[in-house]
Amino acid sequence: MPQYDYKKGLGAMAVCYLIWGFQPLYFALCGEVDTFFLMACRIIWAAVGCLILLKIQGKLPQLTAAFRDKAVMKREIPASLFLFADWLIYLWAVQNGRVMECSLGYYIQPLVVFFFGALIFKEKITWRHLAILAIVVVGIVLSVNGFHGVPYVTIALALAFAIYAAIKKSLTIDSIVSTTMEITMMVPVALIFVLLFRMGENGIGGLTAVRQLLMIGSGVVTCIPMLFYAIGVRNLPLMTTGICQYLSPTLAIFCGMIMGESLTREKLISFLFIWTGVILYTVNAFYEERKRKSA
Repeated sequence: MPQYDYKKGLGAMAVCYLIWGFQPLYFALCGEVDTFFLMACRIIWAAVGCLILLKIQGKLPQLTAAFRDKAVMKREIPASLFLFADWLIYLWAVQNGRVMECSLGYYIQPLVVFFFGALIFKEKITWRHLAILAIVVVGIVLSVNGFHGVPYVTIALALAFAIYAAIKKSLTIDSIVSTTMEITMMVPVALIFVLLFRMGENGIGGLTAVRQLLMIGSGVVTCIPMLFYAIGVRNLPLMTTGICQYLSPTLAIFCGMIMGESLTREKLISFLFIWTGVILYTVNAFYEERKRKSA
């Protein structure tokens, strides 16, 4: 029976999801920066931050070993591509006033990941899971009215992360090492993009000292939550970790409102269906875990 430190674990998870939850405000603070340039800066500085974290933890040899492992590379290369897609969609959505669509996507991500697991890894699926999926689908369909069209950001984020999670499911290397590996693989593309297309006034040349610090900070607010997440996962049961993850999209709703988006009646109805699905999914997960332990 593992020994959990709830005080340490919940504290770490709170810091992690508070940072993730308020990230839209940070990226809005960066101002009217080209999405691709902001993405490139985030990748470069997140890689620097992650490598510093690994150096402090003495895990750089693990990173080197992972890059030499062909079996790991076969999974990490596509994982890196889908992480890139997730980040790019998110940044574009934040800069275009679609934070609530992001929130909706992050609410349903765990459910989409589960159904991907059932589809790919043949994990057991029951009538309760199908009922929960039906409720969530109704919520997504209703969101068409609230968001004045198909919520492409919601669907794209949920699918990108679900595929990313499915690829990483079979990886056994340290989570920070794994994510650092994925970010590091993006760096050459980010550097080439900046050097070829963003050295002038539309990029590096147009940055003030404050905005340059904000670009560096985009990497910091990306890598620091990873450290706290790793601490939280080690000190909490997976069930508790699963519940904590809903803090981030909840905060994102408030961020969207602060940034000028309105939580209309139509949007609220779609969110209510999604929240119902999330609550039922969590309750069912507790039920199945207790049933498994008693068996």
